Amino acid sequence: MIKPKRRTPATRFIWQAYDRMKAAGIDVDCDSSYSTVAIACRGEDDIFMQDDEADSFIEECRKLWNRYPSLPMDVCEMALAEAYTELWS
Repeated sequence: MIKPKRRTPATRFIWQAYDRMKAAGIDVDCDSSYSTVAIACRGEDDIFMQDDEADSFIEECRKLWNRYPSLPMDVCEMALAEAYTELWS
């Protein structure tokens, strides 16, 4: 697990989402050069986005990262991907 420099009230919820996703064994792979995003968890079908949908997801990650520069990009990606994992329920 990545240890934050410090968790502020604003970033605490983002880190909690990241921690839940990591604990569940979920991985997010974003590739802006190919406009793809893959959300994977063992035993589940991957969630795959491409083109406009992937670009929108990546842009939202960048906005979150720019707003809270103390967050690593992979934490932003995992936190935003959490809503997509509800498709597995």
